Amino acid sequence: MAVLAASSLRLPAPATALRPLPAEATEQWYGVYSQGRKVGYQHRVRTPSADGFTVQSDTLTRLTMLDTSQLVSTHLIAETDRTLRPRKFDFHLRAGGVDFAVSGAAHADVLEITSTSLGERALRLPMSTPITLSQTLQDLLGQERIETGKTFRYTMFDPVSSAPAAVSLTIGALEEVSLPAGVRSAHRVDEEFQGTHFRLWVEPNGTVIKEEGPLGLTMLHEADARAATAGIDRDASVDLVSAAAIRVTRAIDSPRTLRRLRLRVSDAPALCDLSFPPRQRLENGALVIEREEAVGSVPLPVREPGLADDLRATPFMQVDDPKVRALAAEILGAESDAAAAAKKLVDWVFRNLAKEATVSVPSALQVLESRKGDCNEHAVLYAALARAMGLPARMVAGAVYMPADDGSAGAFYYHAWNQVWLGRWVAVDPTFGQFPADATHVALVEGSRQGHRADRDARSNPIRGGELRMILRA
Repeated sequence: MAVLAASSLRLPAPATALRPLPAEATEQWYGVYSQGRKVGYQHRVRTPSADGFTVQSDTLTRLTMLDTSQLVSTHLIAETDRTLRPRKFDFHLRAGGVDFAVSGAAHADVLEITSTSLGERALRLPMSTPITLSQTLQDLLGQERIETGKTFRYTMFDPVSSAPAAVSLTIGALEEVSLPAGVRSAHRVDEEFQGTHFRLWVEPNGTVIKEEGPLGLTMLHEADARAATAGIDRDASVDLVSAAAIRVTRAIDSPRTLRRLRLRVSDAPALCDLSFPPRQRLENGALVIEREEAVGSVPLPVREPGLADDLRATPFMQVDDPKVRALAAEILGAESDAAAAAKKLVDWVFRNLAKEATVSVPSALQVLESRKGDCNEHAVLYAALARAMGLPARMVAGAVYMPADDGSAGAFYYHAWNQVWLGRWVAVDPTFGQFPADATHVALVEGSRQGHRADRDARSNPIRGGELRMILRA
């Protein structure tokens, strides 16, 4: 999940503009709430060392994905200097049977990121720009002078997906905030991160006392450990998929075979942001999606220079790993036609991956070993297998229509699928076993809108990359 911002690049500011951090230890406890019911907690400690700080953060939250409840925990421990530049850090996420880990260590002017969960590939980040762990966002604000009307801009960097993203914090007026321990005064702060909007309430010293996310999640500052961990409703959880559902006014007949769909969209971002021609385009104020019928083909391997980014390995797509290449060769054999190869891969992934909701940061190698997952796992493995055989492939994040069993009109839910290059980009869906994908697949983010950086795909999930970033901020 992309969304787990494990660190951030902070643009340099004049030293005179910042306030020194207190030299004593700070500890913060938060309760995590959904629809008024407590579903978890977060604990954060910053302890001064001889020449820096040790930062530790732990979260425990019960989440539901596609009717599957999972207890999700994270643990972060990091060592930084006095300016919050990391010397090293270790991050772990556990959800059900998934154990995801990523570490970082500074060497001279480089921060090296490694992860056994992502294979042997290491990521080296230049430290010419100060780098600060995301969990120290509160400390960053503590260095700033919090005044109404100010806007602070940072560039967040997620070393798991190796994808930077801008974040802006606009300081509003002081408001009275009701907390479990009483009423406190704090500035309302509007935050934008990866196109997702959050609202924070921040005291003048930088302490975040409340945070609201777009899917109904709220974090509230608690007095101590006893208050934060007490009252967790074991029968409650955060159903992120249902909360993100887009309801429709009437049912769509035969959605899995639909060739053309015309949608009227309201309460959405600018419609121009939803235009991905030729498959998805605007016509007279409506959004029109058409399934590709004549898919065409090209010989394999594809060697066009302009498609190089859609063939290369990334931290999530271990295209060069011997296991990935061996499986791709086993599936395709001597197949040299791109369209035939794309369909064979769709069929194989569809048949061989168990359909199981997963709260994790999916990588091709992990999926190859577990042989299970939701749409994200299907899509990332498909892309890696395709690229391993010279077939350009991307991941797409968006929404797909699902009919309802209760007689209602149904809804669009978050979904991930792929595009493959067959002389043009064609949508395919290995989760549904579709070649090509039906017309109810509405793209919100696709590879071409991400600068062809497929290593950003895993954080393009608006659920994982948005709401989870709030409660698993580590």
